[in-house]
Amino acid sequence: MSWKGRAMGAFLEVALPAFLLVFAGAAAARVGWSDEAGGKGLNGFVYYLAMPAALFRAASEGALLQGFDWRLVVAYFGPTLVLLAAVEAFGRRAPVEERALTGMGACFSNNIFLGMPVIVAHMGGAAAGPMTAIIALTTVLFVGLPVLRIETARGRQGAAAAALGRVAANPLLIAIALGTLWALLSWRLPGPAAAAVDLLAAASSPAALAGLGAALAAHRIAGDLRDSTALCGLKLIAHPVMVWLVAGAVGLGPFETAVAVLAAAMPVGANVFVLAQHYGIYERRASAAVVLSTLFAMPLSALLMTVFHP
Repeated sequence: MSWKGRAMGAFLEVALPAFLLVFAGAAAARVGWSDEAGGKGLNGFVYYLAMPAALFRAASEGALLQGFDWRLVVAYFGPTLVLLAAVEAFGRRAPVEERALTGMGACFSNNIFLGMPVIVAHMGGAAAGPMTAIIALTTVLFVGLPVLRIETARGRQGAAAAALGRVAANPLLIAIALGTLWALLSWRLPGPAAAAVDLLAAASSPAALAGLGAALAAHRIAGDLRDSTALCGLKLIAHPVMVWLVAGAVGLGPFETAVAVLAAAMPVGANVFVLAQHYGIYERRASAAVVLSTLFAMPLSALLMTVFHP
């Protein structure tokens, strides 16, 4: 198939359906079919039930054990740490709280609501293993570290305990840990329980994409757009390019390389805005970065899928 044919196929078969669901969720929120509380409820369903079910199912089938490769860890998280260090170096005059969120925005992909559904649809079920590993380690790194830095910078007691508490209570990590234990012990869920998990897992992708759209409808493009645009450049260009270079250097296989690069090219995760809103800092720039990077990721994802495919 020609390059143009692959590009059109990737766009029509994977990227366009996914982003149509995102737009449908945004449109429903805009016209009032779903209010802000409804959007939050849908995203809560995805975050606390549907996506944990999908991750538990993947991990219980051995996806994490099979997909965990030290080269994948180095290829994905080596560039992540380098980008974090670069943000620290170039933004050293900014407050620590802002640097923590800027660094998170440069590296934290929306792999829960967008990456997992799109990449598994494009690469096939075998991508669930590498994606589960990436999500698990990303969650450990970015659920706890920004909280620790912000709480410490504000001189609050128990900053480490607060960060560890957020990590330990994360439903995605709990699901992955339980699923991995299930696989190690060779356990099987009873038929009705397995069917319920399958139903929840099947709902995770469409609900996540529509929920992302509903969440984006509540965001606004405002603030210093230079900062937000620069953050989009780091997230959508620098991060995947660095992952691709390091993957080649460590000899990561072509399939895992494709998954890692596509995961790195996903837009800024909404949790950056959630933390910004929680702490009352960086809100407008974080909101703009989430929206802009999602819009820019649409053509970029389709383009990358023509290069990185099963």
